[in-house]
Amino acid sequence: MPTLLLDQQKCLQNMEKMALKAARHSLSFRPHCKTHQSVEIANWLRDFGVNALTVSSFPMARYFAEAGWEDILVAFSFHPGDLEKLMELSERCKLSILVDSPAALPFLHHIPMQIGFYIDIDTGYARTGIKAENLDLIEQIIVKARTSPNLEFRGFYCHAGHSYKAGSLKEGDEIHHKALRDLGGLKKQFGLYSPKVLYGDTPSCSRQEDFGKIDEITPGNFVFYDLIQHTLGACTMEEIAVAMECPVAGRYPAGERIVIHGGAVHFSKESLLVNGASIFGQLVPRSEEGWTTAAIKRYLTGISQEHGVMEQCGDLIREVNIGDKLLFLPVHSCLTAYLMREYQTLDGKLIATLNS
Repeated sequence: MPTLLLDQQKCLQNMEKMALKAARHSLSFRPHCKTHQSVEIANWLRDFGVNALTVSSFPMARYFAEAGWEDILVAFSFHPGDLEKLMELSERCKLSILVDSPAALPFLHHIPMQIGFYIDIDTGYARTGIKAENLDLIEQIIVKARTSPNLEFRGFYCHAGHSYKAGSLKEGDEIHHKALRDLGGLKKQFGLYSPKVLYGDTPSCSRQEDFGKIDEITPGNFVFYDLIQHTLGACTMEEIAVAMECPVAGRYPAGERIVIHGGAVHFSKESLLVNGASIFGQLVPRSEEGWTTAAIKRYLTGISQEHGVMEQCGDLIREVNIGDKLLFLPVHSCLTAYLMREYQTLDGKLIATLNS
């Protein structure tokens, strides 16, 4: 069976690097846990001064609250289907939610406990959130919320996820600086309410050194990184902290093809374009320390439910046998981690997740 290997030392170094950046810029640090979804890994963050988390769902929030985390932001637009979970969880921890519509507020009006909320701001991602220039709608939410005794407006939240689609470092810089301008303008416009500004996509938080009027960063993928982050300039290949270990299931010398047990249900179907072709992972050589980056790049070029295919394998096909285990860096570690449900450290320890 495929195994998701975790290089704990690289992961800790990634955590420390981001924590030091936050401290250097006087930013609070509230890491997002949707990538690793593991209490044990979240607890490593405590060694770097982290005492608050971001999550993407109420079940995830409950998982971390039950493990002793007391300050949690659910970074998903609130809807009434989550009201019961919200009320239950707010008794366990200091809870914050996201709101991007006045229509959500009536469902929160009569809650018996204090709930803080951030207004989700869209600076160009076009997923959720209110456009930063829509000042009337933003003010309407703030004013309407003040009529509820237990609703507390805490500030603005932005995930500039379109940074993942940046075609160049320059475009990534432009996305980041537009977000800073938009969020800085909102902080000034609504200064009467003393809003905090939360911001955090991993590419921007990893690459940038100017954070304008941001108060708190909330990146998540940085704990592991992956091939997407590498293409965006967010990390080096050496900083990628997870690798899929997959057994060779077939070798076909005539076609220079190797088939592994490792498919879409393990890697996901996220892909990158390399030399005009889609790839689903990059082969890396095993080393005493775990793995190294390869001088000759070989890729997982085909994928189905359980199978992964490497083509044009050249000399490699004569070096491997059925049953040998090959290592691949994932394209998108968030989805790979979710699908694999647990990690194995390089010394053989298993680490559970929310989904284990």
